[in-house]
This record gives sequence, structure tokens and C-alpha cells, in this order.
Amino acid sequence: MSTLQYVREIISKQISTLQNPIGEDKKALESEPYHNLQKSSVLLESRCFNDHQLQDKKCRQILSKLIYLINQGEKFNDQESLSLFFGITKLFQSNNVDLRRMIYLMIKEFKDENSMYVVISCLAKDITSKNDLFRINALRTLPYVLDQSNLVQLDRYLKNAILEKSQPISSAALIAGLQIFRISPDFIRKWTNEVADRLNSKYPQNSFHALLLLHEIKSNDKVTFTKILTGLTKETLVPIANMQVIRFIREILNTDELDQQYEKLFIEYLLRQIHKSQEIVIFEACKALCDLKSLSNKDLQPMVQVVTVFLQSSNVINKFVALKILNRLISNPIRRSLITPSHIEPLIQDSNKSLSSLAVSILLKVCQETNIERLLNQIYEYLNDMSDEFKIDVLRSVKALAKNSPNKWKSIISFLQQTFKCEASQEFKKYSIEIFEFIIHEIPEARENAIMALADYIEDCQLSSLQLSVLSILNREAAKGQCPTRAIRIVNNRLHLEDAEIRAAAVGVLGKFLLHYPHEKTNLIELLQAAAQDPDEEVRNRSRFYISESAAPKEENTPLSIEELDAIEAYLQQNIQEIQQSNEEVLQLEKIMAYAEQNKGKIKKTEVLQELVEEELIQTHESESGFETYKKLFKESTIFCDYGVLRKSSRAQNLTDSKCEYLVTVVKHFFDNHIILEYKVKNTLDNVTLSDVSLELTIKNVNLQFERIVPAKQIQPQCASNILVGLQFNPNLRLVSSNIQSILTFTVNENGTTYQDEYQTEDFIITYSDFFLPIQWFKKFQTEWESLKSQEMSATYQLDYKNTDIAIKELVKHFGFQVCDNSDQIQPQNKFHTLLLSGKYLDTKNALVICQIGFQQNIGCVLKIKCKSEEDNLSTNIVETLG
Repeated sequence: MSTLQYVREIISKQISTLQNPIGEDKKALESEPYHNLQKSSVLLESRCFNDHQLQDKKCRQILSKLIYLINQGEKFNDQESLSLFFGITKLFQSNNVDLRRMIYLMIKEFKDENSMYVVISCLAKDITSKNDLFRINALRTLPYVLDQSNLVQLDRYLKNAILEKSQPISSAALIAGLQIFRISPDFIRKWTNEVADRLNSKYPQNSFHALLLLHEIKSNDKVTFTKILTGLTKETLVPIANMQVIRFIREILNTDELDQQYEKLFIEYLLRQIHKSQEIVIFEACKALCDLKSLSNKDLQPMVQVVTVFLQSSNVINKFVALKILNRLISNPIRRSLITPSHIEPLIQDSNKSLSSLAVSILLKVCQETNIERLLNQIYEYLNDMSDEFKIDVLRSVKALAKNSPNKWKSIISFLQQTFKCEASQEFKKYSIEIFEFIIHEIPEARENAIMALADYIEDCQLSSLQLSVLSILNREAAKGQCPTRAIRIVNNRLHLEDAEIRAAAVGVLGKFLLHYPHEKTNLIELLQAAAQDPDEEVRNRSRFYISESAAPKEENTPLSIEELDAIEAYLQQNIQEIQQSNEEVLQLEKIMAYAEQNKGKIKKTEVLQELVEEELIQTHESESGFETYKKLFKESTIFCDYGVLRKSSRAQNLTDSKCEYLVTVVKHFFDNHIILEYKVKNTLDNVTLSDVSLELTIKNVNLQFERIVPAKQIQPQCASNILVGLQFNPNLRLVSSNIQSILTFTVNENGTTYQDEYQTEDFIITYSDFFLPIQWFKKFQTEWESLKSQEMSATYQLDYKNTDIAIKELVKHFGFQVCDNSDQIQPQNKFHTLLLSGKYLDTKNALVICQIGFQQNIGCVLKIKCKSEEDNLSTNIVETLG
């Protein structure tokens, strides 16, 4: 190329750039070729699926466009979905590999329940194809389109695929089995021999997937699965399968009562695994040993030595995992003597902040009192460089330190004051406040310093929620008469510098000072009188209330004791006629207690009656009259009458398969602070009688506690009976969510033979939506929102939803509320979507929720939620359910 031609080319490029100044925008559009894609145009293009001569490349492009539209949240009506489904099935005529992979993806999206036989026959043909790629993808797609009626005809194909020599095909068949198990467990249980044959495969994935499927198959037969694991401990398995065996052993050792022979065998196996050459096996065995409470510290010393060796490794990941294991180990205080701090201290100065942060957390838990101050100072130097997760973990360790070494409260308070100055999340600083609250309650000599440290913090705090938390603590302490009066000045400053919500809270604190600190009365009345001129109505009302309360004469009413109540009851029974005929006031406490003294020993004391609720009374009622029947029965029950009024009952939920020998359903009954679980158990076996039928519950939430149970005395063949379980949830919480695991325990009488047995049912969940009833407003939502005169609670969350449509569906499902003003209809032109929801808590208190949903490319789904209800505590709980 000559120089002249080269110059001409450069000039022409410069001219084209000047003529097209939006070159970067063009590149951006090229990187998103479907930016302005319309659903209608894609539907028109999809008609080419019906052509006699298929164009593979064009069909692939159309399918790509459809996938793009689906991922953008585009909806297809029933007619469009059906048309696309039949069009896609016609593409099976092509043998193009790339097109076939797209077909498998689209079948899952546009499947039609009434026309699945067309797809299933095509998939069955692909499973027996000579093309391995077709076979693998067909096996992976099959579980999404199967139903009970199609399983039998595909049984032989699936079994043959499991025994296939090709590793990917065999693994795909095993994974398909895992997914089909959720649809039809009994069908997959017939594959036991074929799956067991794959356990000793030389391919890692086959062994791993076979083990997972075998665990599902034997989930209801713990004894058999334990024997299988026993056999596997003697085999040489690939590392990934070996790791899974360790996990199952840990599960059995922690949840089941094992024979000592099996327990000893499994523990010896775990101790052998810590000396293997594969790191994943060693770490998994160490984690399992950490969780075993039956082992002594001496038994765990070899494991600690192995983990300590990894602390000196050059591999950062190995060091991090080793620290995580040690952190897990010392969560049990008994194990802390196993850790030598000198092995961990060098890691504090490691360049990797995750390592140094975790090392700090561990050292805080095991350090001696003499080193606390030095260690806390050293930690603060690295605090700003830590992630929020590790900062909070450090605070947890500091809280444990305050609990174990209360004499060092000065150093701990000084450190916590410094944490308020560092750059950290709101959650981190909120946890610091919680530790201060712990110190105030648990270390009396530190109370005044801790309260003043919190009071000083709100002078510089910019976050309203944290200021309110601190003012709430000051309020409680002032009500006890334990808050230093120096805090009055700081609290009063809130009345001049903050918004209405905080000013109202500050008035509440000053009011408590006024009622419980008489020597400061004059000064405090002046402050509250100034607050009574505040522009906010709530602030004015609170100020006037406390001023009037301080002026009112105090009447001390001491509560009656149980003995006095018993005496009153006996006196009334003895003198009922005299009381009815007399016009004078005869119910004088002095006269009643004199009567009690004369009849000492004769008065019957109040006792808690433990009668059983008759099983015939409690039945499953789903109609309105049924709910009223429940309401009456629980009110009249001597066991559950103290729970108050029944607010809501759920529908019956099946916990067993319809073909099982025992059919179990559960109904959840909700009260103000309690939940009753009503289990209905039906015995479908002939010649078998169940007696002493009870339940063992595992509740996965500390805020929900088991309280009482009413077992079933006896269940005859082909008969049903009820078991009632009373649960109490934290009175400070209005909403509780928890997974519930249930195991039936009973005595079996079969043809004269008696033995103990148990039966595990499926888990179920008490969800937040269980507490609410959806309600529809006749007025506009905004009108109801403004008319609800209560405090507005709000929060912002980052969620994992892929698009706005999914976010709307999941949020409605999460709360169980009613969608208002058609706010579930998405407007594509808006940058964010506003979802309006309304509901009623336990049929007593109305609640309104506004969800603003937006998407940012770097962050994903962002949700800002606002809530109003007839009780501020309820609004807070509703907002926090997404945290």
C-alpha cells in the first residue's frame, strides 16, 4: 500500500467518525442486538417453525429472541404459549445439534400439560439416540415435562441410561432420578439396585450422584441407609463421593440415636479421613468432627494438629478454611482449651484481610484477660479494612468477651466507642448498640459509663433508626431510675436538632425522667412545656401527657397474690347469699383475709389442670362455621383456654403421601402469642392398633418454642385421631417463620405383638403469610394510606430476583397480601415499579405495604419497602421479614 493510499484511508475514517458522532452508542447497540425487540415481531417470525424446509440458523436466532424476552419478564398469554409450544415441537425434525439444545430449553418454558405426550415421545426417541449430546440433554429435560401417567413407559430407558458406560449419560440419568423423586418417590425406589451399582463407578460424578439419589431413596429407612454407609466406609471412593459420605455420617451422628457399634465405627472412619491426601476430604472430616458433642477434647487433639499444619500453608484458601474450622470448633466453650493462640497470632498481620479478620475473631474468643486491651487496640487498626461480614463477626466475639471477662468492661466500652467512628454499615453499628445494651443489663458497675457512651453517640449519629434505638434504651433505663441525669441535656438537644419522629422519642425519655427523678422535676417541666409548643402534634401530645401525669396524685395498687385470690374465691362461695342480699360493701380485703386465717388449710389452692382435650371434639373444619366451632372449643378447653381468642386457622396440609400406611395432615391455628398445630393421624392398616401416639418436633427458630402437647391415646385400624401441639412465639415479635420437622412416636399392637416404632413426616413451614388475610379496599390505596395515622416504617433491601415480574409474584406470596389498584401490572417505560399491598394481621389489625422495585445493572434487584399498620411494632416486624 502506498503512503498516499494509507493517508486517504485515515482521512476517510476521520470523516466517517465526524459524520457519525454517536459511534459509541452504536457499539452499545451492537453489544445488545435485541435492545428494542418487540414480542409481536418475534411471534410473526416464529411462523417459520411450520415451514417444510427448516432453516436451522434462522430458527436458532428466533429461539434466542424468545429466551431474551422471557428473561426480560415478557408474558405470553395461553394462546401464544400454545402456538409457540407446537411450533417448537416441529423443530424436532431437524438434527442440528445447536438447534436441538435450544429446543430443550424452550420446552421447559412453554410446556403445555395437555400436549406433553408429543414432547415425551420425542424425548424418548432422543434418549435412545446414537448422539450422546441428544441423550444427555433429553435426560436433563425429561423431569420437567413428566407426570405420573408417563413414568412407566420410560422406566426401561432410564434404567438403561443409569447403567450406561458413558459417564455423562449415566450422571444425567441419576440427576433426572433426583428430580423425578420429588414427583413420584415410589417409582424411583424401584431403581435401588441400578443406583447402588453406580456407587463404585470409577467416574467421580457417577459415584457422587448415585450416593445422593440413594440417600433420597432410603430417606424413610434410616437403618438400611446406615448399613449402606457402613459398607462404604470400607470402600475406596473418589474424593467427591468420599466427602458426601462424610456429610451423611455427620447427619446421622447428630440427629439419630445410633447403636454404639455403628457410632464407634463412624467416628473411627472420620478420624482416618483427616490423614488422607485429598484436602476436600480432610476439611470435610474436620468439620464433621467439630460438630460431634460426644467426643472429648483428647479425642479431637489429632484433628486440631492437622488443622494447625494448614495454618502454615502457602495456600491462602487452605489457611482460610483451617481458620473457619477452628472458629467452628470454639463456638463450643469447652473446646477453647484446644486452641493455642500463638499459632494464630501471626495471621493478624496477613495481607489478606479476610484471613486477618477471622484470626482476630478467633483470638478474641480464646485470649486471656491480660491480653484483652492490647488485642482490642491491635484490632481497631485493621477494622476499617475488614468487610462488613467480618466486622460483625468481630463484634460477636467482643460480646462473648464482655460475657466471659466482665472485669474488662472499660477496655470493651472504649473499643465500642471507637467502632462508632469507623466507616461501617448500619447493621454493624446497630450490633454495637446491642452490645452496649447487653453491658447495661449484665454488668451493673459499667451501666453508667455505657449509657453515657450511647448518649454521646447520638450527638453525632446521622441515622434516625440508630438514634431511635439508643433513645429506646435510655427510655427503659430512665423508667427504672438507673439512667444518669447527665443524659438529660443530650436528650433535650434532640428536640432542637432532629425530625419529628426522634423529637417524639426524646420527649418520651424526658417524660420518664420527670416521673422517676423528682429532684429534677422543675427543670424537666420547663423542657417539656417548651416541647408542648412543637409544630408536630405527636410531640405536643406526649409533652402534655407527661406534664399532666407528673401533676396527678399517685395511687399505688399492689397486685393480688395467688393466695389472696384463692381466699376471695373461697369467701365468695361460702357467703354468696349474704353478698347478694346485702346492700353494703362486704368485699373488704381485711374481712376476707381474716376469714382465710380462720380457715387456714381448708382453702383449695389453684392448680393448673392437665386434662386431655377429647379427640372427638376437635375435627377438621374449613368452613366459616367450622372456624367458629374451633373458636368455641379452644375457648372452653382447660388446656388451651389461656391462649386467648383464636384469630385464624389455616387449611389442612398433607404431610404424607396418599399411599402411605399412616396419613398425616396438619392445621395451623393462630392466637395472639401462640400457635396450635393440630395433627390429624389416620391409621390405614388392618389388624394394627396404635397407642400413646405422640410427636417429636424440631423447630428451626429460637423465637418459637414448644410449650405443651396433647397426644392421642389410641388409634384403631382405619380410624383417625388428633394430636395437638402448643407453641409460643416471642411476645416482642408479631411474625415468626420456621421450618418444622415432625416424627410420630407410638406403640404398635399387631396381632398381639407389641413394639415401639416411629414415623417421620414431611417438613412444613410456618410462613409469614400464615399470619395475614388479604383484604381489598373500596377506596384508593393512597387514601387509606394517608388516613392510617401511625408511624411509617421503611427499609431497603437487595434481592436475588431476576426481573420485576418475578419480584412481584414472590413479594405477594411472601406477605400473603392483596394487590391494590392493579399495581401488579408492569409499565415498561417506568424505571421502577410500585407494588401496593394490603392485608389484615390475624384478622385484627390492618396493614398497608408499598414496595418500590428497581433494577440496577451492577446491583440487581433493589427493593425499598414502606409499611403502615395499626401497631408500630407490627409495621417494624413486617419490614424486617425480608432481612
